Amino acid sequence: MTVEQIASAIEIDLHAGLAGTNSNITWSREALEDEVVSMREQVIREFWLHGLLRRDDLLTALNCVVVDCKDPTKCGPCDKSYSGPAGRSELHFEIPRTIDGLGEDAIFFVGSADRQERYRVYYTPTQVKYNRYRRRHQDRPYVYIEKTPNENGMYDGWIFNLPFVKTISVIGIFKDPRDLEKLGCDGNCDNSNGDVGSVSHEVQSRLTKEKFAYYRSYYMPPQPNNQIPR
Repeated sequence: MTVEQIASAIEIDLHAGLAGTNSNITWSREALEDEVVSMREQVIREFWLHGLLRRDDLLTALNCVVVDCKDPTKCGPCDKSYSGPAGRSELHFEIPRTIDGLGEDAIFFVGSADRQERYRVYYTPTQVKYNRYRRRHQDRPYVYIEKTPNENGMYDGWIFNLPFVKTISVIGIFKDPRDLEKLGCDGNCDNSNGDVGSVSHEVQSRLTKEKFAYYRSYYMPPQPNNQIPR
C-alpha cells in the first residue's frame, strides 16, 4: 500500500469508528500522510532491532537515477580544477534520504543502470581520502554520498573514476516513499509507486489505534454524572 492509500484507509476507519461521538472532529490529510511516514520509520527501526525484518523485504530499486553536473563545493557550476576531500568529479546525482539507524545497510547497491557493475560507496570524506591507498582496484569507480539533506531534501552523491553516464541504479531503504516519485528519466520511466512495503498493515494498525485513543479521550461528549441518592 502507498502512503496515500494507508492515510485514506485510516480516515475511513476513523469516520466509521467515531460516528456519533462528535461532529466537529477534523484532521489534515497532509498531516496524516506525514504521520504515516513517521510511523513507518518507527516500525522499521523497531522490527530491524529485534531481527524481525529482512533487508530484502524493505529494499526499493531506483532504476533511473539521473546523473547531472554539480560542483562538490555546492557553490557554483562544475569546476574541473576543484580538488577537495572527495577528489575531482563532475558527475552528480541525488537520492532520497535513507532511514537513520540502519547505517550502511540502508544502501544495498549503487552502480550502472544495467546493474552489471557495482560502485564502491563511501559516506565520509575520510573514507574517500584513504581510497587512494588501496592496493587493489584503486582505479575502479566509487561513489561519495553526502548524508546531509540538500536544498531539495535529498542526499547528494558524486561518482569518481568513471566517464560520463546518463543514469545509474540505486537500491536502498529510503525514509519517505513519496520522495521516490520525484525521480525519473525525463518522464520516460517511473522509479517507484511510493509503496510503503511489507510493514503497511502494522503502520495502519498502530496509527489507527493511536488516533482512536486520542479522539475518544478528548472529543467524547460529556457524560452525565451518576449521583448516588442519599
